[in-house]
Amino acid sequence: MPSSVINDGTPTSDPAAALHWAAVALGLAEARAQQGNPLTAEEHGHFTEYQAAAHNHGFTDKQIRCYLDALRPAATR
Repeated sequence: MPSSVINDGTPTSDPAAALHWAAVALGLAEARAQQGNPLTAEEHGHFTEYQAAAHNHGFTDKQIRCYLDALRPAATR
């Protein structure tokens, strides 16, 4: 049976967007922590939302990490 959720490209409805933004949020959180400038409370709230959206689509923390690792070379070109 098809899902009744309309895919509007947001992390809530689109698994690919959820994985992408969860990985980007993870990368940002790690970079900021390394710089001694952790996420603000508001940013951490968004981080949590992105991670939850990816988990709700069935992605694991390991899959999010692997996707981030694949993004890093593209981001440094």
